[in-house]
Amino acid sequence: MERVSQIAGGEVGATVIHLESGRKVSFHGDERFPMASTFKIPVAVELLHRVDLGEVKLDQMIEIHPSDLHPGSGTLISLFNQPGLSISVRNLMELMLLISDNSAADILLRLAGGPDAVTARMRDLGIDGISVNRPTSRLIADWDGVKNLPPEKQWSPAMWEKAFEAVSPDESKKAAAIADKDPRDTSTPNGMAALLARIWLKDATVMKPESADLLLDIMRRCETGQARIKGILPEGTEVAHKTGSIGASTNDVGIVTLPDNTGHVAVAVFVKASDKPVVERERAIAEIARSVHDFFLFETSPGALDYDHMAQKIVEALKPGRGERVRFGGDPDYFQELSDALRKRLKEAGAVETSDLSSAEIYLWLPLSKRKISADERKALESWLERGGVRREIHFHWAEGGVEADGLPGTHSPVLDRAYQNALDIDYAALSAAQDRAIKLLRSGTVRVRTPAGTDISFRVGTRPFNKQDGNASARRARAARVRVDREIELPAGVLRVAPVEESVTGRVVIPSARFPKGLVRNLKLQFREGELTGISADENMEAADEAIRAGGDAARSFREFALGFNPKLENSPSASTLAYYGYGAGTVRMSLGDNTELGGQVSGDFVRWFFFPDASVEVNGQPLVDHGKLVDAFQVPNR
Repeated sequence: MERVSQIAGGEVGATVIHLESGRKVSFHGDERFPMASTFKIPVAVELLHRVDLGEVKLDQMIEIHPSDLHPGSGTLISLFNQPGLSISVRNLMELMLLISDNSAADILLRLAGGPDAVTARMRDLGIDGISVNRPTSRLIADWDGVKNLPPEKQWSPAMWEKAFEAVSPDESKKAAAIADKDPRDTSTPNGMAALLARIWLKDATVMKPESADLLLDIMRRCETGQARIKGILPEGTEVAHKTGSIGASTNDVGIVTLPDNTGHVAVAVFVKASDKPVVERERAIAEIARSVHDFFLFETSPGALDYDHMAQKIVEALKPGRGERVRFGGDPDYFQELSDALRKRLKEAGAVETSDLSSAEIYLWLPLSKRKISADERKALESWLERGGVRREIHFHWAEGGVEADGLPGTHSPVLDRAYQNALDIDYAALSAAQDRAIKLLRSGTVRVRTPAGTDISFRVGTRPFNKQDGNASARRARAARVRVDREIELPAGVLRVAPVEESVTGRVVIPSARFPKGLVRNLKLQFREGELTGISADENMEAADEAIRAGGDAARSFREFALGFNPKLENSPSASTLAYYGYGAGTVRMSLGDNTELGGQVSGDFVRWFFFPDASVEVNGQPLVDHGKLVDAFQVPNR
């Protein structure tokens, strides 16, 4: 990136984020650059947020007045200079993003609450690198040296033409030099790339998923800047982007879809203070985009799944005895290569396949795609496990394991395929020893869990049984099972689970955003006393959470479980919304509501809802176990 950026002259900044893995590359990422028309993306973000809140409607018709026709790029000022025109908000947004219409942008900026509201929204989202300070009309006027503008109601295309003609070339040149250094209406590459990533990842704190889909659809159809990010990418590469140009600045920011299902890359490239022709600046942007495309294509290509190796790890975990009967479960149209490899290896180990669950000692819960396990099937499996002995299940869920922090399904990707394969190859003895040390610490006193969002809850586990997922699925382990989940062995391995003593659970759990049947709830706060939910509040749409919890009965109002991940190869990316395999990555905390009888608890019912906390801190009597999402080995002091 640094080498090819020299083509552009001036100063170049670029940040790219591989969205599925969270890998980030940055060059002058914290430097501020004039946004020019790339500022229309944060304007669209704030506008769509107001659409989500019901304050603005996409089909709302906006009357266009002569004073709304502003200078610069676009169609409105050149085609419609007489009264008698109304355009919907949706069509104005298309004009703003497809052809970079400045008049449409300034109208929508006004609907979004103005520059201060857009900047405040960026700050609320934790993005400090983006500042919107002026509409395009005033930005262009300042850049060209136009002074003493009349009141906005007196603006018109003719007024703008006269204003620009009144500025001498020398005055315009001086004004442009000053504007190049103006901190207003600037962005850092890091800030813009972070915003793009959160749009693509459908971060519910930014906007609703359907609004993100709308914005990305328009950006995919952007007509400007074909020689920039898209310039030398392979033909047909999908790019959702927005360009910006003013004076010595040339920019392009967007999301590139990589081939062969290898993911997506958010790209933000800015050029400022360049004395080179625009075509050379554009070439630099194109070269950076192609370098990024090729690097991440090579680095993230998952290759073929090694089904035989997966089968080997499953059989090693099971340690099947000769003559043990195995019932296959799963999806006949999914992961059949794994089923074939398993049959071969199980036969070599002396195990026998059966279609009769009642006669089986082993059940293989293999990955599902279209097929779903029915409630009756689940009850039958639970009853079968309750019969005890050496009966045990291997849970090898794969794609179903990807969840978001609210506990509902996330998006599986090839990056997770590779992570799951790698997570099978760990030091299982070291994993088990680390879990044993954690159990000893957790039993020693009061456990306290806190998060930056405001969670602060304490409990004791006493003598409650721990479910230790350490990859041991042998018959010997099954005979020693204390609770039903001890017979449900997960691969990849790595979680430690326990149902705390119900009456010891006191405090507050805060979930930044959570999906429910009636919509998204923001900043959900659950207050507990003696294990029971005593209060519920939220910053937005609390009724959706309250209705779901009421429908779940008494179990839904009870603290269920504390779980902690230990697998060192399942750590979560800070920018990816989907967590790896049910939060089994080292340092991920899971807490939940509902029935905990499978763990040896006293709460029964038909309700279970998980929540994940990848940034939690956990301590026992002041002794740290997890420090802001990083696992601290029990009885060791964390490095800060």
